[in-house]
Amino acid sequence: MKKNTERLRRVANAIEASRNLILTCHEKPDGDAIGSMLGLGLALKDAGRDVILYSKDPIKEPLKFLPGSGWITTQLPDPLPGGTTLVILDCSEPGRIGPAGPNLARQADTIVVIDHHLDQDFCGKNGQGPDEGSKKCFQYVEPHIFATGALCLWIIETLGWPLTSQICTNLYTAILTDTGCFRHSNTTSLAFEMAAKLVRHGAEPYKIANHLYQSYPLRRMKLLALVLKTLEVKIGGLVGLIQVTPEMFRISDALEQDTDDFVAYARCIDQVEIAVFLKEVHPGHVSVSMRSKNFFNVAEIAKEFGGGGHFHAAGFRTSGTAYEIREALLDRLSKALKETSNGYRRNIGDG
Repeated sequence: MKKNTERLRRVANAIEASRNLILTCHEKPDGDAIGSMLGLGLALKDAGRDVILYSKDPIKEPLKFLPGSGWITTQLPDPLPGGTTLVILDCSEPGRIGPAGPNLARQADTIVVIDHHLDQDFCGKNGQGPDEGSKKCFQYVEPHIFATGALCLWIIETLGWPLTSQICTNLYTAILTDTGCFRHSNTTSLAFEMAAKLVRHGAEPYKIANHLYQSYPLRRMKLLALVLKTLEVKIGGLVGLIQVTPEMFRISDALEQDTDDFVAYARCIDQVEIAVFLKEVHPGHVSVSMRSKNFFNVAEIAKEFGGGGHFHAAGFRTSGTAYEIREALLDRLSKALKETSNGYRRNIGDG
């Protein structure tokens, strides 16, 4: 794909003109969110800017090896210093930053949105943020790119700033994780070209992969063993479903972060088009992750339940019992699959 050079330049110029910046991302940040925040944040620090890296939630254990991770804070100055630029990464809605998001957006003098999820026109057609007519607002939202970290790389290159090994380690992690180790359908030749460039500038693929995928705590594997016992296929084999309960967390002594990418185990079944992972950490509070392989847009379903995401990867959080949410979701998926004209042309039973 080609860069939107005009929009890219506007965003890069807005960042370069800023002296005080707060970089943030969505709640429960993944490798792309943290890698993007750290990669761009380190470039800004190297360029002499005053930067705060803020996340509502603490960084997950597998990502703590990333250079600069110790600078990420869960605390914010209140009020913000005058002239602050708020850079929102890997989401385009202040509400997804957490409870502090809307207040951050109100207090910031300038807002910059860098994201690759389905386009949310945060800044509006006239370049102004919602209900903030005097606020400077810039966005680079590119749903066809594989990772927000790729957009951050373009911004750094546009500004002519150096790519250090620390910056490259973070951006490589962003790309690696959001392409599913270059397995997802969003993986393009550009993903490999960018990864190669980052390796040439100091990212070390083996070390990064070892930290991310070969250093799991035993408790995660104990939890996974329990979760896999819940595996079932529904709707004519098109939907694979697994779930985790509060009791499983208690038995395994695992943490919520230990469930990262569990949904992939349901997705890897040959007949399954849609994988569903229901996660109930506390009774009555359920989060759902969905993945699809080929034709099904899980983001549309997630949006109906108050969430969002990509065509092939989406999710939502809601209140209720896991059983109620499971049944409502399966009912909606069954109807949607029957309505899908470009899906598998075979009879969809109750499964």
